[in-house]
Amino acid sequence: MHRFVMLALDGLRPDMVSPEATPQLAALAAEGTRFANARSIFPSETRVATPSLITGCRPGGHGMVANTLFDASVAPDRLLRTKLVTDVMAMARGDESPLQRPSLGERLAAGGRSLALVSAGTAGAARLLHPAADRLGMFRWNVEDVEGETAAAMRARFGETPPHAVPNLPRLSHAARILLEHVLPELRPDVTLVWLSEPDVSFHWGGLRAPHAREALRAADAIVGQVVAWRDAQPDAAEIVLVVLSDHGHVTGRGKLSLEAELRRAGFRAGTGLSPEVDVVVAPAAAPGLWFRDPAPVRDVAGWLAMQPWCGPLLARDPAILPEGAALALSTLGSGHARSADLVVTFAGSEEPDEWGLPGHAPFDAPDVPEGGGMHGGLHRAELATVLVMQGGPIRRAAVIAAPCDLTDIAPSVLHLLGLGTDGMEGRALREAWEAGADAPPAEALLALPRGFVLETMRTAEGGRLYPTAMRRAAG
Repeated sequence: MHRFVMLALDGLRPDMVSPEATPQLAALAAEGTRFANARSIFPSETRVATPSLITGCRPGGHGMVANTLFDASVAPDRLLRTKLVTDVMAMARGDESPLQRPSLGERLAAGGRSLALVSAGTAGAARLLHPAADRLGMFRWNVEDVEGETAAAMRARFGETPPHAVPNLPRLSHAARILLEHVLPELRPDVTLVWLSEPDVSFHWGGLRAPHAREALRAADAIVGQVVAWRDAQPDAAEIVLVVLSDHGHVTGRGKLSLEAELRRAGFRAGTGLSPEVDVVVAPAAAPGLWFRDPAPVRDVAGWLAMQPWCGPLLARDPAILPEGAALALSTLGSGHARSADLVVTFAGSEEPDEWGLPGHAPFDAPDVPEGGGMHGGLHRAELATVLVMQGGPIRRAAVIAAPCDLTDIAPSVLHLLGLGTDGMEGRALREAWEAGADAPPAEALLALPRGFVLETMRTAEGGRLYPTAMRRAAG
């Protein structure tokens, strides 16, 4: 009977995986199956990616549309920050979860299987990864947990959780102890999900190849090696499948701005919550959302944005609010939902090398990320490219998969190998990982975007969903 251990290295770019920087992960990828065309979802943000991973659906299906968003029916005077459990649960409106699709934990429980979560990320992200844990009697622990039986039991056995740091090495080490000394050997869940907050934390606060970011990446990679060593020592090692993934990549932030402040300077009544003085609510991000009190200023705002050199194409929940061709429908990217912003602004980035010699930099709007820090959330190639490696059990050895995939395809693959159903999931089982004849190069195409931009896209050879790869300026 198969077991799975899924390790997420938050924010890891696939072009930063190498025998020198990440020897454990590089060796695992060489031994198993690597997906060369793995992608994130849009927006490429953690608390959008986590529900996509565990529901097998894109944001338009599960309803978590941004890390920071506005919902006048929940909190009319402020933005909701999904890193906070209180805001996640406010969106749930008294239900167990704000997600509108079943989670992986629920699907496993229906088949008599179990899921355990060990998370070094935010409490809000952990709640979204395993929302039904309490009801199902399954294990969910996060480094920010201070209340509840699980937090108390882990504190009694392993001591207090270390404080947050940059790099976040003490918390990674603490989470690894709980994983390797309690969850894997004692609980023995059918599926274990481990969320490591690095290298994301260090990428944001200092840059992609800063010394502390390299240290953080080595620490996360070392935990991969520890899990491999644990697996290889088990009597059922041949049945344990390891899945290593990242939820998004990073692009170097260059040209930090405040969209709210820019709109105010241009004469628009912008803010972070509705009030008599605010007509448009702005949620800062690598792809900021704009919610309008009424349609009156929408065209003027869009017209002003079109004149800004840092602005890329506009995306809209309902493109009919602007003249034809002025905005791309969010639904095209699988991201249109009732919670979505009226307009989403993209930033016009570049694929030229950054100061670290890595391809890509882009403007951004994030108050707590410094100029030159790593950023994600948009449609830049470096933000959308992700790591996906599978190894063990029926997984092919030394294979590189050309077919496209994204985060929504991972849970269906796990469920398929466990013999469980995937009805209602948008993602597909990645048969290429265990059937050599199933792989095929993607069908690639360019999608024209407003204002002289294009979106590179992929589809599976036999048709199917669009997988965005990179937004860029059209050639010529």
